[in-house]
Amino acid sequence: MAKIRIARIAVAICFTAAAWEAADGADLSARPEGTATRLVEAPALDGHVASDPAWRGVVPMTGFTQFQPDNGEPASERTEVFMGFTGEALYIGVICYERNPGAITSSNNPFQSDSIIVLFDTFKTEQTGVAFGTNPMGVEYDGQISGGFSDWNWSTVWEVRTSINEDGWSAEFEIPFSSLRYGRGVEQAWGVNLERVIRRNNEIANWASVPRQMSTFRMDLAGEVTGLHVPAKRPRNLKLMPYALGSMARTPGASRAADEDAGLDLKYSITPSLTLDVTYNTDFAQVEADQQQVNFGRFSLFFPETRPFFLENAAAFEVGIPGATQLFFSRRIGIAPDGRRLPIDGGVRLSGKVGNAMNVGFLHMRAAGADGAPDNDFTVARVKRDLPNRSSFGAIATSRDDGRTAGRTYGIDGTLGIGFSTTLAGFVARTDSDAFDGDEYTVNLFGGHNSPKWQYNAAYTEVGAGFNPEVGFVDRRGYRRFGAFLQRSYAVDDFMGLNEWKPHVAYTGFWDFDGYHESGFLHMDSWMVWKNGADLWTAVNVMHEGVKQAFPIAGNPVPAGDYDYAELNVGGSVPRTGRWQGGGGFAVGGFYNGNRVSLFPFLNYRQDETLTAFASWNYNAIDLPTGEPFKVNLARVGFNYSFTPKVRLRALVQYNDADEVVAANVRFSWLRSGNAGLFLVYNEVDDRSGAPMRSRREVVLKYSHLFDVL
Repeated sequence: MAKIRIARIAVAICFTAAAWEAADGADLSARPEGTATRLVEAPALDGHVASDPAWRGVVPMTGFTQFQPDNGEPASERTEVFMGFTGEALYIGVICYERNPGAITSSNNPFQSDSIIVLFDTFKTEQTGVAFGTNPMGVEYDGQISGGFSDWNWSTVWEVRTSINEDGWSAEFEIPFSSLRYGRGVEQAWGVNLERVIRRNNEIANWASVPRQMSTFRMDLAGEVTGLHVPAKRPRNLKLMPYALGSMARTPGASRAADEDAGLDLKYSITPSLTLDVTYNTDFAQVEADQQQVNFGRFSLFFPETRPFFLENAAAFEVGIPGATQLFFSRRIGIAPDGRRLPIDGGVRLSGKVGNAMNVGFLHMRAAGADGAPDNDFTVARVKRDLPNRSSFGAIATSRDDGRTAGRTYGIDGTLGIGFSTTLAGFVARTDSDAFDGDEYTVNLFGGHNSPKWQYNAAYTEVGAGFNPEVGFVDRRGYRRFGAFLQRSYAVDDFMGLNEWKPHVAYTGFWDFDGYHESGFLHMDSWMVWKNGADLWTAVNVMHEGVKQAFPIAGNPVPAGDYDYAELNVGGSVPRTGRWQGGGGFAVGGFYNGNRVSLFPFLNYRQDETLTAFASWNYNAIDLPTGEPFKVNLARVGFNYSFTPKVRLRALVQYNDADEVVAANVRFSWLRSGNAGLFLVYNEVDDRSGAPMRSRREVVLKYSHLFDVL
């Protein structure tokens, strides 16, 4: 019966998606074309593009159009992008003209300033790519693109220099071919798009136009650059990055403990499209602390990955629903359930492409077990075949084995693009775990449509009571879930500066396999967005919770039973164009048949290119039918100070009165190349809940150096 039900749902989604596509197809103009030029000499790489003789005779790419606020209209300022190459590197020169140079916004946070981003689809799959960005200060940031989304945690070796002059600002990029992945053949054509941000008027402009409901990172919207010649002799690209560190730590009631350590990372390009990474005695001392959370429900919290080794090429291993049902979740490796970092002996990763369309990934790591448990071996193998029109098909297998117990996961997944606006997707998986027996499966089906006027989707998920991906993540088990979303987007023509109005409704419901309604969430919202980036939403949420077993919230009991309640949620943010940006909102209404008042303001400050700061506060006053009223506060404050684009001081202080914890993380970094350099880190956790073993003070000094061997 379950198979018949799933088949019916799949057929319904397919017919609905086809109807959506027919009713609201996309009308795309021709994609722009450009040409890369072989340079007689390499640019001086000083940011002075207009006066550099290396760029003479190179025809620039121009004709940018707005993505926001006036989608499809010509950009308010002219942008010229020159692309050239030598036998060793790709060079990009950018001139961002500005009629009022004094209005150029520069910041050490490139996402709060003027900027330029260059995107490459080097394999012409129209699904994946890489991005390189900078701002007037010369901050370097790079990322990987997959499925229309960007991941800025990737890092490779390249350089950029910028300058500000009377005509605006300009930038020169030098990207070695050894830092890129690409297909076979000396002469190549790449998919390319360019994004310029003009912060003073909240403008984003693209070389290849992007419909308002999409994003720059949809590579099937990119233009094409031809005439590019890569090296005939494939660069081997062998890089070594050893590190050494010393640390001093102290816990209450214990003497100070000093430690020193060393390790090594190796990166080798087997082919220009396939990379081998080896890590020994892996260390993440320089990684920022997790952002603390308070659990107001009865299911597991999700903490995102922050460690660089696992973030690089992470999209190659992604299968599942982020934060809900993930077949692979790298935080299972080297992090205990309570958040403590465990020693990692090392491991290997092979990732990239075989040919132009077959994506492969293999990861094997050995890490210590928690609380004296045996070491664990973690293995992940992934293949995915790219197909035309945003489609793909893949498989994944994972394993955890400590010599006494083991757990394995097997899954297949696929995506089908229909026309330009409609997508069908799904995955099926099962586990073989020593911890569970029976119903070790999950299945998910999704259908979505995304056009300028209408955005809607529907999804169905089942997770068996025994489904246990031991190198993955599930927030709950033993349920059927149905979700749906519907939004109508209205473009507003200059009414009090309003740009878009997006009324929408969404519903998510969970039932156990006996038909018991465990959770329901109905969200009805009216969202307004202004041209300057300000926004306002007013929402009503109607909720149901079916609690089978009593559980605590911040130490206060919630008995078993059925709960139905609603809340009003109002919030927004001020314009994003000034030094100060703030926002937040409030929610007031029911909570497990009691009452809750929530406040969640935030404030960001940008002084200039040297200092940015932020603060946020999440306040909850809760009165449950059982027990006394109580309050929960979670506050964060921090800053980022840049001495130069590669020398920074960052700080984050968090206060969580639900767990009675104050935590501080202060990091000084002096980057030399890629993620290598000098790091000085101070961590402090002050636990006032009566569990002193969690309190800790630590100072770490770490130095790593990148050796470009080949």
